[in-house]
Amino acid sequence: MGWFAETVESKGRSLRPLGVLIAEEKDLVAGSLATQLEALGHRVLAVTSDAVAAVEAAGRLHPDLILIDQHTPPLDGIETARAILSRYVIPLVLLIDYPAADLVGRAQEHGILSYLLWPADSSALGSAIGVALTRYRELQVLCAESGDLQQALHARTVVERAKRVLMRRLEFGEADAFAYLRRQSWSTMTPLAKVASSLLAAEQLLFGKPDLLGCVDIILNVLARPEGAPSKVA
Repeated sequence: MGWFAETVESKGRSLRPLGVLIAEEKDLVAGSLATQLEALGHRVLAVTSDAVAAVEAAGRLHPDLILIDQHTPPLDGIETARAILSRYVIPLVLLIDYPAADLVGRAQEHGILSYLLWPADSSALGSAIGVALTRYRELQVLCAESGDLQQALHARTVVERAKRVLMRRLEFGEADAFAYLRRQSWSTMTPLAKVASSLLAAEQLLFGKPDLLGCVDIILNVLARPEGAPSKVA
């Protein structure tokens, strides 16, 4: 799946079609998803109706993307995703009935990169796929940095929070926020997760400030000082 790094999404389409596995027990929903995927230029590799079949198909077919329903008997979609991700690194999109904060948060913690509120049209599906692919590339960077998927997934939760700070404070887009963190990581030779943690600590310290310029100064000060040296921040 190395070609993902060179893939460009535009209105849900990719330069190359994705091979997609659908894990959905309802035939009507699976059929609608298949039709929308084909309209977006992708291929449906298989449709599975339960968790065991989904895990087996993921290993056998090596899909580029998995669409997985919130309800995948006998497990829920998140547990099924965990079972898949314990074996394979594949971008997943979770189909949900209602965007409850605890559900979305739990999905993100366990490596699901995007979600889609169903029913949805092909435009919304394409957007969810685009988000999943963008975050998948970010996860690949974290995997390369740590050498371990579980560590990368843990780091991703911190990085996602830091991205949201940058998106809120500096009005960055999601990709620009990640690029900013990566530049800070390169310039200070510091792991992305530590850069993100420092940003969150500075945000906490400067809560209520109208911009993030002072926050950036604090981050660079923290990252630049020798290990164990006292901070210059009062």
